[in-house]
Amino acid sequence: MTLGLAAETAAAHPLAATPPEQEREDDHWRPAELESWAIEPPPPLAADSEYPLAAAFDPACSCNYSVNGITSYQHVVVHTMQGSYSGTKSWFKNPDAQVSCHYIMRSVDGEVTQMVLDKDKAWHVGSSNATSIGIEHEGYIDDPAKWYTWETYVSSARLARWLTTRHDIPVDRDHILGHVELPNQSHTDPGAGWNWDMYMGLVQDVVPQGQIQVAVVDRSKLCTITATVSTYLQRTAESTDLLTAPELCPIAAGTQVTYLHASAPIGARRRLLMEAGQGPCAGVNGLDAEAFVDPTHFTAMCAPAAMAAVGATVSLDGGPGLAVDANGFVNLPPVGPGSHALDVAGPGLYEPAADMVDLAVYPGVRVAIAVDPVAVEPPDPTGGETGGGETGGGETGGAGETGAGEVGGEVGGEVGETGLPDPTEAPTSGPDSGEPTTADGSSGEAEAGGDEAGPPVLSGAALPEGYGQNDEDGCACRSGAGGREGWLAAGLVLLGLGRRRRR
Repeated sequence: MTLGLAAETAAAHPLAATPPEQEREDDHWRPAELESWAIEPPPPLAADSEYPLAAAFDPACSCNYSVNGITSYQHVVVHTMQGSYSGTKSWFKNPDAQVSCHYIMRSVDGEVTQMVLDKDKAWHVGSSNATSIGIEHEGYIDDPAKWYTWETYVSSARLARWLTTRHDIPVDRDHILGHVELPNQSHTDPGAGWNWDMYMGLVQDVVPQGQIQVAVVDRSKLCTITATVSTYLQRTAESTDLLTAPELCPIAAGTQVTYLHASAPIGARRRLLMEAGQGPCAGVNGLDAEAFVDPTHFTAMCAPAAMAAVGATVSLDGGPGLAVDANGFVNLPPVGPGSHALDVAGPGLYEPAADMVDLAVYPGVRVAIAVDPVAVEPPDPTGGETGGGETGGGETGGAGETGAGEVGGEVGGEVGETGLPDPTEAPTSGPDSGEPTTADGSSGEAEAGGDEAGPPVLSGAALPEGYGQNDEDGCACRSGAGGREGWLAAGLVLLGLGRRRRR
């Protein structure tokens, strides 16, 4: 048996023009010698992958797939290799394999290699080959905690979302399936250990390529939730027993957390974007800017409309301002990768704010910006002029320029030593509260199913990289306090005189 044949050799294999009479599925069998971790497949050809985040396009043997064999795009299929990344890559390049898949993924970091073009029919799901794009994930179904890493889930979700967008496949569980869920299959992958709820939440949370989604919130209405039990702010949406101490920030019951934006559910968690440098986890591995929480451990979250800076507009790179919707959301026109300037305005309503966003080739990015409402000073009854029967009024003053709110970003925190911190030892930053509150004291409970009502929600690694840039702290919002008790009575007297003069 030849191991890791070069593409030039494989391309001329006599089986290339005569695929098997019966459609093949990947039976996940690999020669034992290919599963040696010491064996490295030959380097890929100097060709570009269709998927922008793929490490390479390393084609399978042309005898292991059918050129132009896709008839329609109906499904994205999740597989488990039952083997190693390198061994699977070598096997798909081997003429004896008679199986293949479009994409393969490494567990430890989510690296992707494309091995079959999307237009070609890979042999991975038997009778559904002609309508399916397959993703093979490194590992074994009987050890999901080891192989189904957060990096795998985030990378696979981005790839799946890119495929559904490119090929107009609905983003739901009827069209994103496991190998076992297609008809006439004899396999059980990805198995019961694959977290479908978290995976689909991550897929739906991805911001499409070239898009910048902005949530603009009124800083005087930020949502504050209170922990009802001792819990954590965490780096990923996984169960806390899969995380290490540096990936967790313990908080005690009664601790208050104020946020700018909350994602829709991602499995059993929701992701919060917050202003960096504040809150109970300030300075803890980026968990003060972006973190996942278990919503059942907190009072209810606020509806986006309760926090929205309604009336604000956002301009991209000096272009025209686009108004946010009732939830404070706006999708900006698609743009290319690089740095882009965002300017938020709301004349008479909000102080101007600005921010810079770094957009990757893929995915897009979601940012949350807090703006300060314009401060209104009360009229000065002693300083205005009264003439011609008119009552003089005070001027309305505005606060000085303020920076944009925190842009949510990727949470840092490297995997470190095991042993989780005790949340009961964490400090408490505020009293218990039975209801969610915004900074102005009003409540706004989010509807069931998540507080996203505007643009599609996206992560993640699950969100995309680029979040977490710091900005100016502090609040420029000021409430105009009344003067001495007598100024109101004096104003009424003046108003009465004015009216009598108009008669």
